[in-house]
Amino acid sequence: MTMQNKRHQEIVTKIKKIMKNVSTDLIELHKIPVLDLPKVGYDNTLWSKEKKMLTIGDKTVKISPDTIKKIPTFSQYLVMANAIRRLIEEDMESTIRGMYYATLSTVGDEKNKEKFWKNQDNSDDAIKAIELLTKIPREEFSVTSKPKGMISGPIKLRVGGDLIDCSLGSRATSQLIPTNILDVEIEDVKADFVMVVEKDTVLNNIRKSGFIQKYNAILMTGSGEPDRATRIMVKMLSEKWKKPVAVFADADPWGLGIALRYKIGSESLSYDSERLVTPDVKILGMMFSDIYDYNIPEVARLSASDEDINRANDMKKKPWLQDKQWQKELNLFLKTKEKCELDAFFKHGFKYLAEVYIPTKLRQVGII
Repeated sequence: MTMQNKRHQEIVTKIKKIMKNVSTDLIELHKIPVLDLPKVGYDNTLWSKEKKMLTIGDKTVKISPDTIKKIPTFSQYLVMANAIRRLIEEDMESTIRGMYYATLSTVGDEKNKEKFWKNQDNSDDAIKAIELLTKIPREEFSVTSKPKGMISGPIKLRVGGDLIDCSLGSRATSQLIPTNILDVEIEDVKADFVMVVEKDTVLNNIRKSGFIQKYNAILMTGSGEPDRATRIMVKMLSEKWKKPVAVFADADPWGLGIALRYKIGSESLSYDSERLVTPDVKILGMMFSDIYDYNIPEVARLSASDEDINRANDMKKKPWLQDKQWQKELNLFLKTKEKCELDAFFKHGFKYLAEVYIPTKLRQVGII
């Protein structure tokens, strides 16, 4: 038996045990079954100064069909657990979207028929619940998300029997980061550092400027909110390959939040921080102060919305953002009520971002 098959068997055994416990409670013990899992969210997220990342607390939630209102959620978790078991036993893989359709059905009689899932968010929550119940990440279930992360530069990846040379055509195109990240092996890295940008549009501009070749860099993006595969790739390059990593995002509270996903994690995935977070990454920009330090024209600045301001005020209170730098930047944003996209540097010329702003920031911290 291969290591992968053995691991799959262990996962199936865990899922069957969950189902067996429910069955025993109902049929043999005649009591209401309970699924006990860690609570995920802001009120059970802790800041670990030692680990320099967000971690999950010890609060739990009990999912039980003890009321009519709770029966759907309990049923959804069991249906998803069974679907994951089937997926593994059939040695197949699926996206989270695929799992939604695989478990989609109708419930109720002809007069009161409705869909089993109200929307895919319910299905996604059920997948997360199985992760929490088994303490196994969904990638080991062979359940992934749609690829969105991109990578370009002097790095070779092996996926199965295929070798992907990300330096080929790196001035013209980027490679998608495979979401089945457990099957990805970094074969070789020739780069001096890794640079992550928030959006693929910015990545394309920097890549076409010849930045990768000039500075011997790996260029990556999570295309907005980064998926797990992109975060794990960043972690591998930083910790296993000892490459410095710099992150650049838009100068707004949401961009800062995206950049922090790589460095400290997120409240929604605090239970998986050890696997996803890279505390050593350097968030270099775009800072709110850069709007004025680099003379972004007023016409290229954006007015903050009420939602932006509420988000910034909330961030100021977080224990993991009490560093003087972040407090200063957030205070500046709340004072000026202005935000800015990295793309705004194009007002200084299409090559300014890659040839002036980013190299300046990288030199300030000694990466180049």
